[in-house]
Amino acid sequence: MRVLAIAAILVAVAVQAVLAAPARAHATLVSSEPADGAVIPASPPRLTLTFNEPVSPLALRLVAPDSASTAVQAVTERETSLAIALPPGLRDGTHVLSWRVVSLDGHPIGGTVVFSVGAPSAGPGLAVQSSVQPAVSAVLWALKVVFYVGLFAGTGGSFFLAWLAPGLRVGRTTIRVCVLAGLVATPVLVGLQGADALELPLSGLADWKAWKTGFETSFGVTAIAAACALLAGLAALQTRGARALSLCGVATAGLALALSGHASSAAPQWLTRPAVFVHAISVSIWIGALVPLGAAMLREPAPEAVLSRFSRAIPWAVVALVVSGAILAVVQVAEPRALLSTAYGLVLCAKLSLVAVLLAVAAWNRFRLTETVIAGATKPRRVLARLIGIEIAIVVAILGLVAAWRFTPPPRALVIASAKPALVHIHTAAAMANVTFEPARAGMVQASIVIMRGDFGGLDAREVRLTLDNKTADIEAISRLAIKGSDNAWRIPQLPIPTGGRWNIHVEILINDFEKVTLEDHVDIRNR
Repeated sequence: MRVLAIAAILVAVAVQAVLAAPARAHATLVSSEPADGAVIPASPPRLTLTFNEPVSPLALRLVAPDSASTAVQAVTERETSLAIALPPGLRDGTHVLSWRVVSLDGHPIGGTVVFSVGAPSAGPGLAVQSSVQPAVSAVLWALKVVFYVGLFAGTGGSFFLAWLAPGLRVGRTTIRVCVLAGLVATPVLVGLQGADALELPLSGLADWKAWKTGFETSFGVTAIAAACALLAGLAALQTRGARALSLCGVATAGLALALSGHASSAAPQWLTRPAVFVHAISVSIWIGALVPLGAAMLREPAPEAVLSRFSRAIPWAVVALVVSGAILAVVQVAEPRALLSTAYGLVLCAKLSLVAVLLAVAAWNRFRLTETVIAGATKPRRVLARLIGIEIAIVVAILGLVAAWRFTPPPRALVIASAKPALVHIHTAAAMANVTFEPARAGMVQASIVIMRGDFGGLDAREVRLTLDNKTADIEAISRLAIKGSDNAWRIPQLPIPTGGRWNIHVEILINDFEKVTLEDHVDIRNR
């Protein structure tokens, strides 16, 4: 009972923290052209958004300096890029592109790109406001748990009965109920996926757009494959071709989860997709065996042969599960400190804690009870049945944590986001400068400075010096001379920025012995 209480506490705390946190993207906008904050001399024909993984557009609109809003369309280029055709002849001033897309893992992402034509103006100041619906998130999480239980226990249970316990009659009803629950949850999840992507309330399920959008996300393909897997598992429980159907069900369940999700969408996909496939199959084989095996310990007069076959087969599934899980964890976490500094890492730690307990219980069953039960002892059978019940409860808790990952960005995505550069445009009548800091986080960064005249004409300078200070953090001026490159950009390859925060920028442009222009602004630098 203590194990179950600890499992319940871990799941409750992790899920509450995840659902209460603001929605954050799993995919990341890497760059845009024109860049966010850029000032360009003339109206561009198009705007390109580049992400770290493929995305699909949901809604895009361009807001002009006078706050007039125009819907724009995007086409996919090079898988990870969206090319957005802009209206011809954009007026001078600041324009805002509001974009909302859905990533490979089905998570909706929103943001803005601000650029100015000619010179900045008092633009509309638009920002994408997230309107996450808590009810949708809660129901989405709950049905994800039902979906996983149905998929794993349903297809895995039919596999166990067909291959390891063909004559076993107990547990079939429970497995059938799991399959049916999964079949009900799967299409509803599609609608919820669409409602979440469009930021609709639960009542939005009455709108066909929610279902259409849900099917157009990567989860739509997963839902179709999962439904096929569940139907194969259900058919395996009632037909003579049980072995072939159950094998097809388990394999299709693995395929369904490998088709979408943040784990399978991570690079390198030649490694992560097979790892998800193997992981899902291993989980199905283990979880699916628990219900009928526990029932057999209590209700079958002679379950020794079934237990013997299971004890010989399950170590292979456990090894495959652990190896594939370790591969996925390494890829997703990216760096060890993310385990305790990100929501994804905390959920993973809670999951690994429960997996460790589950493996300990399974090991106790395998090495302390299995042999005595196979030898014909009656009392150990009841003890084994109770411990299998504890295993089932821990598994449900683990699936609850896995479902919470739907709302957490993996650390690999956060690492990419933290590596994004910061661009500052400084514009005066005498001169202008685009100053880029890459990455825009504390540490050693590279600074790049592109200078022009105030009318966008070329500016030939003898010397460019960049100076930063942060009075709030009691850090005095850090000053470095820039080196002019072959592309006419001035660069500082190694610029130390010891801490995050708002830094004052001074760009000193020495034009000749008698003329110098100083440009001033500020930049926000992230901590690690």
